[in-house]
Amino acid sequence: MPKQRNDHPRGFSRRDFLRLAGVGAGAAVIGACSPRGTLLASMTAEAATPTPSVQPTMTPDPRKLCFVLWDHQLAMYDYKPRRPGIPLPETCPLYSGARNPLTPAWQEYWRGILKVCNPGMSDEGFEQSWSSLIHPNRAFTNFSNPEAGDFFMGNLTCGGATHEMVTGEPEGRYTRVYTLNTKRDPPPIPETVEDIDITRHFFGTTGSDVILPDGSYAVYGFPQFENCIVPLVSREDTDLISLERIKVVTNIQRPYNT
Repeated sequence: MPKQRNDHPRGFSRRDFLRLAGVGAGAAVIGACSPRGTLLASMTAEAATPTPSVQPTMTPDPRKLCFVLWDHQLAMYDYKPRRPGIPLPETCPLYSGARNPLTPAWQEYWRGILKVCNPGMSDEGFEQSWSSLIHPNRAFTNFSNPEAGDFFMGNLTCGGATHEMVTGEPEGRYTRVYTLNTKRDPPPIPETVEDIDITRHFFGTTGSDVILPDGSYAVYGFPQFENCIVPLVSREDTDLISLERIKVVTNIQRPYNT
């Protein structure tokens, strides 16, 4: 199980990174993910940190947003971790289920945003973490083999993500969210955290059977990078996500509850 760490020569801790990212209008999107933010009162799981007696006022985001529920918030898992005793990535497939080939340009984009989110890592440390993250048996590569030139990413997000819906209206048992289209060139690598549109990205999260004081289960970030950000990709500009996996929210939510 990934352990929460407080001193990271590789860059900001998750707590400090998300807190520092909350400076400026653009960074308010990620800042709302910080431990100082709170999930909506209707969420079934609350943060492990005490709720302040006075909540900060946050202007609702004008976009139509949905929060991808953690595994222990889902009826399909009986409101428990997906596999108790063995932490699993909180992956959530999108409807298309496509395997998206990642060109060298897309690989450099992913590497670029990881570097923005993890300043201070040595080149050697970054390469070791990157190799671990994209190993063939990892959650996002899904048995493709980047070292052999066979680099695919599945149409996945993770519990704890906040994505932008196109209309917010149901399409059968799904709703449509914006994605990054791998058939196009990747966007420019953001220069700062404030420039990252977190609704088109997500943080890798892992469930656990650790019970928090509020009765919910701890959700951790991926261990390879202190801030393990992943692009939300598809072969179109949008994809569908199951209605039972999401909850409508008015602001970006934090990806972890630890």
